Amino acid sequence: MLLKKGDTGPAVERLQTALAKQGLYIYRVDGDFGQKTEDALKAYQQKLGVKPDGILGDYVAGKLGLVSVPAGAPANTKPVIVLTAGHSLIDPGACNGKFTEAGIVREVRNGVTAILNSRGYKVINDGTGTDNQPLGKAAALVKQGKIAIEFHLNAATSKSATGVEALAQSKDKAICQKLCSALANVLDIPVRGGNGGWKDEGSGQHSKLAYVSAGGIILELFFISNDAELKKYFERKDQVFTAIADVLTEAFN
Repeated sequence: MLLKKGDTGPAVERLQTALAKQGLYIYRVDGDFGQKTEDALKAYQQKLGVKPDGILGDYVAGKLGLVSVPAGAPANTKPVIVLTAGHSLIDPGACNGKFTEAGIVREVRNGVTAILNSRGYKVINDGTGTDNQPLGKAAALVKQGKIAIEFHLNAATSKSATGVEALAQSKDKAICQKLCSALANVLDIPVRGGNGGWKDEGSGQHSKLAYVSAGGIILELFFISNDAELKKYFERKDQVFTAIADVLTEAFN
């Protein structure tokens, strides 16, 4: 879904109604996407912590509950996708100042899930909102989906360490490379390694990770220890969510 200033019609009416329920649009619902609608949408985007550009995309539409299945629509035959967040409520993972790996990857899990839900996909998570189940429970979900991805952030003692990479079995090499390429483009960071970002499950310190052994993908989005990369994430996180969702949509549409 994409709506912007100047659009008119029933879709805009639904947007205005949804924003009114949030207490952000207090005017007549007229189906005309004008300045007042744009201002209300920007306020909601700020509330979500995404770029307040006043353009309605899939992520915000999903959060507003604007996607519905029409009566008589065929049964959903799209594959189930499992998305989980690394670490847990009691394990913050890597940190940079007040920002934790666990907090950021929960946000990514929730954001990508909202977009995929808006596109008709069933997504299984290891919790909703701020909930984040431990690895044992997350790994147990892997077999329930056509694909399973756990989001993580890399960290290093050197703040110059940079890039995106993914750890998975060879069956998922191609989609790992697509995910890494998409994130590299959005965040303007390098793809790590000589294999398009993909690393097999026996590589170095990552050997025998339970999630990958179960058949899932561990996607290391960027380096939380790199201040520039962390800043780019917060500036572009809605684009990050969309980029990941787009790769999955293309692969499993």
